[in-house]
Order: sequence, then C-alpha cells, then structure tokens
Amino acid sequence: MKKLISILLAATLSLTAAAAGADGIQSAYYNSDYAYLEDEASVYQSVTLEEAYYLFQQEGNYLILLGGSWCGNTTPVIGYINEVAKEYGVTTIYNLDFRLDGTNRASHIRETAGAQSQGNEIAGSHFNYLYGEIVTRWLTNLNDYVEYKADTEFAVTYTNAAGEAVVVPKVQVPFLFLYNKDHADESGKPAPIVAGLELMKVRSDFVTEDTVNQAAIDEYKQLLRDHVFEAVAQVELSGFTDADYIRLSYNEKSGRELFAADDEIAIETVTYRQLRWLLDQEGTVILFLGGSWCPNTQAVVKIVNDFAIANGVTIYNFDTKLDGGYARRFWGYERDLHIRDNNNELASLYVDLVLDYFHNLVTEYTLESGNTIHYENADGETVTAQKLQVPYLLVYTRGLEDEYAHFVPISAYAEIMLTLDETREDYVYSEANYTRYTDAAYAVFEAWAALTGHEAVRPAD
Repeated sequence: MKKLISILLAATLSLTAAAAGADGIQSAYYNSDYAYLEDEASVYQSVTLEEAYYLFQQEGNYLILLGGSWCGNTTPVIGYINEVAKEYGVTTIYNLDFRLDGTNRASHIRETAGAQSQGNEIAGSHFNYLYGEIVTRWLTNLNDYVEYKADTEFAVTYTNAAGEAVVVPKVQVPFLFLYNKDHADESGKPAPIVAGLELMKVRSDFVTEDTVNQAAIDEYKQLLRDHVFEAVAQVELSGFTDADYIRLSYNEKSGRELFAADDEIAIETVTYRQLRWLLDQEGTVILFLGGSWCPNTQAVVKIVNDFAIANGVTIYNFDTKLDGGYARRFWGYERDLHIRDNNNELASLYVDLVLDYFHNLVTEYTLESGNTIHYENADGETVTAQKLQVPYLLVYTRGLEDEYAHFVPISAYAEIMLTLDETREDYVYSEANYTRYTDAAYAVFEAWAALTGHEAVRPAD
C-alpha cells in the first residue's frame, strides 16, 4: 500500500519546471508514447487543436507533423524524422493529432460526415468541420502534396457554418511539412505549405523480426531531406510556445491585456492523451482545468500564473473544450467539442477521466444534485461522473492513499467562479473576492509544497 510518506520521499520525482526540464513534459511524453522513438530529448512539441489554429496564423516558418502514436504509419518513422531534424539543427517540430483523444477513431475529426465504423456513426465526423476549416483557411495548397485530393472519392466533405457542403483533400498521416502563411509560389499564388512529404510506411519496411533494413532507412531519410529538410535549410524557423498561445488566446477572448508581451508564463497546455499519461506518472503535479473561452477562467488565470512563477513550478492546463470553442466564437458554428457536456457525443472522455483518476473529486455539483455528466456504455448502462466547474485548480498525486487505504490523489483544490466585470458582485479584484481566491490558491500551493519538499510562496502584489 502506497502511504503518504512514500510520496513525500519521492518528492524529487515531482514534475515541477526544474524536474521536467526546459520543455516541460514533452520529451518524456514522446519518448514514452512512441515505441520506436528512443531519443529522450526529441524535437517534438504537441499542440492542441486550438493551439494549432493560433500557430497557423503566426508569421514565420514552422515545421509541423500531423499524426499520432495510434497510427501504424507514424509510429515507425517518428524516430527517423527526429534524427534528420537534429541533423539539420531543428529544435522543434509541432505535432497535431486529429484524433483529439489521441487514441480512438471516435474522436477523429478527419472523417467525412456520416462516416461509419462497425455500423455506428463516428462521433468525430460530427466535428469534421474543425479539420475542414484548417485546410480551407490555412493549408490551401494541400492538394499539391496528398494522394487523396479534393476531386477523389476519399476527400473529406464537411458542412460549413453557412450550411454549405465543402470538399477538401484528405491528408494521410504522417504528413511532415514546412509552413509559412505568407509564402507564395513562383506565380504569386498563395502556397503556405512550402514543402511536405506524405508517405505511408510500416514497421516491416524497415525492420523484420531481428533484421534491420538499413538501406530502406537510409532511403526514407533521404526522402525527408529532399522533400522537406532541404527547404528548411533555406529559411530560419520561428518559435511558438505554450506561453505564446496562452497570451494570445486569453488576451483576444477577454478583450484585455491579461498577459503583457514580456510576462513570464509558467502554464503548459496538454492534450487529452498527454493528460492521461501525466496522471499515470509518479510524483505530484498542479493541474489547471479551464480555457480561454471561459470568463471565469479568464478572471483568475493571471493569479494562478503568478503563483506558479513565485513557486517555480509548471502548471499543466487542460481544456475540456477540445476545440477551445474557437469555431463557434470566431467562425459562426453552433457547437463546441465540449466533453464536459451531456449533449456531446464524446462526453465519455470526461466521465472516464474523472472515474479513472479523480477518485476523491469534490465539486459544488454533487452526484446527488443531478447536475452530472453521463453517457451510455456498450452494455446500455449509464455511466456517471461529477461535473466540475472551470476554472478548477488542483494538486494531484498518483496512488496517494489515506489511512483507510482510500485513494485520495487530489490533495487540495480551488473551484471558485469569479469574473473580470467590475460591475458585478463576483468581480475578481474586489478585496473580498481577491482574498478568497488567493487564499484558496495558496492552499493548493501549500499542499503541493508539503508533498514535494518545497515552501509555498505567495506572489508579491
């Protein structure tokens, strides 16, 4: 039985900013998630769907990989891509996975509307406009690089916000490409994909049983050089961090400068798959559930970040809107891909997350209140979990038990709804509300400090 004392002794394993390294959890996650990626300091940086939307709008040159560890074509080559990237001095490849839970086809947004799997409609196909808009708005010359072009039967059809059917090419993964939103071809036509390679390989193309086909590996690496990296060598790559995304999204959606250009930000975004991986690791982490779409989260995100900076710890942020609410906010669509919503086809992702990890979750909305999230499983049974509100700040330690051998992974939490509207009683910077929230946040950091051997610090006002 894992006792509290064992967690205290394992404080050095806490995934703080110092322990996780300069790139947070990224390298450790990719090294763990991909069987054939043996580099413990790989170049990959995941981006959430909304983070990718912001990335596609930035000036500069970016190297991007579409694909995920579920894919039998991406997995065998991701190590080779990493090796060639380092050969060319590349430090970051941004990785977007169209399976938004990182695993199941049910969450795959690169599906034609009405797509079926084993007789059932794929939930992700209801949200394929999230993929379609990427192609329509930003990857406008994708047709030049992919096998499944817009005029083929394998293209993706989605319904846009105006109710019109739109057909776009369907990219296969892995697809590695150099992106510059302002790039044009020799005729002056926009060509944001500067260079790219879509090539489907499987593990047996390179390794069969104990035999390594070095010639095939060398050939694949040369294709990467010829089709992508020689173009990369001609430009200066730009950088886009989680901090850039946090700053841009919160400032834009709140209509305020919540984060100045020179503000340090210690919040790292995680995808759904990364979050589950993180919750399976030894050690203690601070999680912040919420997103820039949420007025209550907007109200406290700066305070939470100030606490993180003062205590030298990285906070991991997960948004229960897997699309960040971007398509409804800015493009006129009527729905969000919100897993903390009973009307969403992917509500099971939220319910399973709570039931698998947040064993002692405490929220204002109790199970008895009826304000819960639920779904019907394959056996026709209703599976239910408590509905937390966002922002929800918590300390999490895997396997932590109390004296009665009950799992208590959540040591402290803050679930307080405040706003940035100074005309309302719940205005965050009224003296009473500010004190209430900062006291609650400090209690969270005190719990983290007790479990990791640190001393909790309040940020200077």
